[in-house]
Order: sequence, then C-alpha cells, then structure tokens
Amino acid sequence: MTEPADPVAAEAVAHYDAATHMDTHASLSDDDHGHAAETLGPIDWQKWAFAVAGGIAGLIVLVFFFAAIS
Repeated sequence: MTEPADPVAAEAVAHYDAATHMDTHASLSDDDHGHAAETLGPIDWQKWAFAVAGGIAGLIVLVFFFAAIS
C-alpha cells in the first residue's frame, strides 16, 4: 500500500499491526471500532418508574380489551 502524498492524509491512514490486530490510532481501552470505552452513568430511577408504570398501564388496557371482546 502506498502512502498518500498529502501529509495530513498520510496521518489519517490507519496502519494495521498484524501482531496485535489493532491499528496505530487505537489503544487497548478502545472497542472494536476504535471508540474509547464509555462509562455508565447513574441509574435514572424516574425513567425506570415511568417505564414500569407504562408497562402496567399497557397490561391494564390489554385486559380491558380482551374483556370487551369476550
């Protein structure tokens, strides 16, 4: 593979190392696509409560629907 004549383009080309199966722009903490690992934030209890309440409301609607058609 030949290097581009433009030095900026040459810097953007990822060089794959067959021994480590990584390119030069990736580090050990990067995922398979070269993105840095993201940390998870705290649990949003309000959103979970809304999700559970929505699920329960959906089940109530289904119960009344089947009661109405039977």
